[in-house]
Amino acid sequence: MRVAYSERELEDYIKLATEVSPEHPVVLSKFIYNAKEVEVDGVCDGEDVLIASVIEHIELAGTHSGDATMVIPPQTLRKSVLERIEDYTRRIALSLRIRGPFNIQYLCVKDSVYVIECNLRASRSAPFSSKATGCPLIPLAAKVMAGKKLREVHGKRKPDVFHVAVKAPVFSFIRLKGADPVSGVEMNSTGEVACLDYEFSSSFIKALLAAGIELPKPPAAVLLSVADEFKGDAIDLAAGLSALGYRVYATPGTSSFLADRGIEGIAPLPKISQGSGKILEELSGRAINMVINAPSNSNLNSIGDGFMIRRTAVEFTIPVITRLKTAYALLEALSKKRDWELKPRSLNEFFSANPAPNV
Repeated sequence: MRVAYSERELEDYIKLATEVSPEHPVVLSKFIYNAKEVEVDGVCDGEDVLIASVIEHIELAGTHSGDATMVIPPQTLRKSVLERIEDYTRRIALSLRIRGPFNIQYLCVKDSVYVIECNLRASRSAPFSSKATGCPLIPLAAKVMAGKKLREVHGKRKPDVFHVAVKAPVFSFIRLKGADPVSGVEMNSTGEVACLDYEFSSSFIKALLAAGIELPKPPAAVLLSVADEFKGDAIDLAAGLSALGYRVYATPGTSSFLADRGIEGIAPLPKISQGSGKILEELSGRAINMVINAPSNSNLNSIGDGFMIRRTAVEFTIPVITRLKTAYALLEALSKKRDWELKPRSLNEFFSANPAPNV
């Protein structure tokens, strides 16, 4: 799967696909830029629909759902959008006469909601939905597939959730020689973790830590390197990291762009392609503790400065973030948890007053 940002890219991808598999067709879909991706996990018995969860992706569309960071319940969607998603879900499930589990993926652009696809099966997010809501999705679905009705197994009511659950992907790039740790439309993750707390910031930080990401504390150093098309989106990020006490370094283009817009204190580091090994030295010596590198969408497969920065960071187990939405979510979480106090909580704590359906 690929996203083509020009006619030339589209032509190259079709030629490649034809060479790899000439007997099969190429399917073209319209890619909606800057769209929010949302999923719904549910069960239908042909008459009633149980919506177990509405899941918001933190990253924008263009990141494979298996690699996306997800949150239950959604944190940024308007109530009207959520109501429309639930309405569409019920209408689709009943129209298709589904009897069992299903997953529907949506795109949200402001107040507009588009259907990507409906999967008539249990999805990879079903375990996350079950743990996050306390609703045993698969046992319920199995009983429905065996002929039971949702009302018989008390599974008609959507679970009440008074906490926040975050699922984070786990990657094994360090085990794959030369692999580029950049998120895209093809799945790269090899696992996932999920954490719960009563606020997004705590759940998000817990999930990243559980995924093996060593989040640095101020005054640690952060390297910021952003493609031209995203530089405007990095202004508040750089300012926010500096305000939290992080030492922010940047490649020359990013540093100059930020300085021209009044963001002070960003230390420039010379580019690798200009003959300097300074960035790689800082990474290998762990003088840089986190990398935020948002590469150009049309340059993801090139081996340049960005690839060498990302790959070197992986080799020295330095966290790498390649989507600005993820970086901003982390900034928000760190801004609210400056004391870094994370309280361990048992799963039972969240569901003691919210009994699951009888299965």
